[in-house]
Amino acid sequence: MKSLITVILVVLITNASYAEGALECNVGPIQVSLGNTKWQLTSCSDNHSLVFATMQSNPGMPFVFFVQRNGHTSKISGEGNGSKEYSAAAFEELKVMTEIRFEELVQATKLAGSK
Repeated sequence: MKSLITVILVVLITNASYAEGALECNVGPIQVSLGNTKWQLTSCSDNHSLVFATMQSNPGMPFVFFVQRNGHTSKISGEGNGSKEYSAAAFEELKVMTEIRFEELVQATKLAGSK
């Protein structure tokens, strides 16, 4: 399962950062709730972007969201083949998340990564 998530992350990150160089998304992780399910969250080397991956107990597993941020707007993409009901609920929550909240999550992953 971990290898599937890694493959999905590589594809998403490669597509999102092709023109910008390598983007590493390994800061953290922390656990968050989206759509009433548990997700593992890491942030990326650009200090803005985020990766949400389903946790083992999440019925939407396997699924990954990549939130690419540029400081003013966010682009959300997702990939996986878990239960669409659960990934859709998480997506709805991500769509209304503010830039301030995304920044708080980036800071939380940095804090977790420094411990």
